[in-house]
Amino acid sequence: MASTTVQPGRRTADLEGQDLVVFVIGMRINRLRDVRAWMPVFGAMPRMLRELGRQPERGLLHARTYWSGRTFMVLQYWRTWEQLQAYAAASDAEHLPAWRAFNRAARRGSTAAGIFHESYLVGPGTAESVYVAMPEHGLAAATRSVPVPLRGDRAADRMRGSA
Repeated sequence: MASTTVQPGRRTADLEGQDLVVFVIGMRINRLRDVRAWMPVFGAMPRMLRELGRQPERGLLHARTYWSGRTFMVLQYWRTWEQLQAYAAASDAEHLPAWRAFNRAARRGSTAAGIFHESYLVGPGTAESVYVAMPEHGLAAATRSVPVPLRGDRAADRMRGSA
């Protein structure tokens, strides 16, 4: 788990020599009053995150949950695409039963909750970040937070990997 201690100065995520997967997953409650239909979807993610926290060998590096209106989203950072896919398909993990239950409900016509996910492979030269007076966050919490110079460092330089 990332530290909550505020890091002074300007920092960036050190992606040197490593790729990782940024995985965005979430749900939207479409019918607020149909709690019985959307609650199983809502409750599945905390179980998965607890499981992944107990089993770091599965590859989850860091996760943060966000909420906006009817939409809940988890921003996740995974060591590799293969580990993310292996977790999604693992018969001994929380994800597969939850995914099957959601699909059964969707086939029956339930629209009480919607789900989404996006996956991005990032690495040196394909991502940039800056954190000023922040605790470890995002890519820096998933990898390593390092200082950036006070002058002469720009987003374009970090994107090229020259920071």
